[in-house]
Amino acid sequence: MQKLKNLIKNSFLGWLFLAISIVFIKILQIFIKPNSKSVIFMSYGGRQISDSPNEVYLNMINDDDFKDWNLKWALNKPKLFQQISKENKISSNSPLYFYHLLKSKYWITNSSIERLIPFKHRRNIYIQFWHGMPMKTLGDDEKELSGVVKWWYSHAKFDFHFVYGDFDRKHMQHVFKNSHNIINHGLLRKSILNRRSKIGINKLRHEMEIESNKPVLLYVPSFREYKTKKSPFLSDEFLAKLSKDYTIIYRGHYYSESEKTSLDIKYFANKSLYKLMLVSDFMVTDYSSVIFDYLPLRRPIYLFQSDINEYTEHRGLYLRGEDLQLPVAYSENTLNEQIKNDRYNYQQLDILLEKYNNEPMTRAWEDIRNILDKENKRN
Repeated sequence: MQKLKNLIKNSFLGWLFLAISIVFIKILQIFIKPNSKSVIFMSYGGRQISDSPNEVYLNMINDDDFKDWNLKWALNKPKLFQQISKENKISSNSPLYFYHLLKSKYWITNSSIERLIPFKHRRNIYIQFWHGMPMKTLGDDEKELSGVVKWWYSHAKFDFHFVYGDFDRKHMQHVFKNSHNIINHGLLRKSILNRRSKIGINKLRHEMEIESNKPVLLYVPSFREYKTKKSPFLSDEFLAKLSKDYTIIYRGHYYSESEKTSLDIKYFANKSLYKLMLVSDFMVTDYSSVIFDYLPLRRPIYLFQSDINEYTEHRGLYLRGEDLQLPVAYSENTLNEQIKNDRYNYQQLDILLEKYNNEPMTRAWEDIRNILDKENKRN
């Protein structure tokens, strides 16, 4: 399915669909007036109920000030999410999706809630919690991005855009040139670890059938949007070798379609990433911004970047491993030596946490409440 979507984005059909959709939406806007107490949530393009949008949702349903509000989730496959009542979820693939979107005064997401169709929305409030620190290039800086997607980046208009700190503020201002009100108060996703930790690590490990006393290694590789010359991921042989000493959790990108089912590892495609982080003792990734979400745990992070030259050529990076001063391995042998080395520089984790992710987790929610209160008083 993802391959088909990518094919359309890179063809004339993508531009034709974009033009027709914009005209259709403009016609709808003439007749649809937003409900001032209605919010629509979307996470990762409708694939999940997760991340910062879900933290806003949970805060709202537990706050008496919002008990008479209409809170809906936009989902690609609504039937998969039984925890949300039928009347509070809509299909993001339905022809009626844009009716519900325009009917909702507030849009809260971590990606593109308007399905990569940028349009003026003077009567709606678009609140963006981007789904990660911009370690990799985005928008016009992304070298092999389709024209339709680049168009969205250059024309998307967020009314409020929450960021971790000064680093991503700088890059988000560059990538989303038409957006307004960048709020440098952190992301609500930071509260997920705190909330999940209350469940208890032993209970979470039992839930995932992790019964071994071996240390838990979380492997989170990035998705490659291009055809690679050779596999950039840890080999089956190396993972099998590591699995003798460690319990390995493999978490691929949500675009990934393959699983390492033949190996003695735990593969979780849909399990909450934050649960996986909590049960792990250390993490191996490559170019993923999950680094910055893992920092508050103050557990070792290793970067395996065997394809650094190819990745830089095809995708591009704002931050390299050397910039972060984390252990970087360009071969499996080096990574193995780093993991076995007991002298990890934990002080560097504190330095990175202070530099990139130091805002308290409650501040973003206070901002959201103020935004909703202020905008509602205008109605």
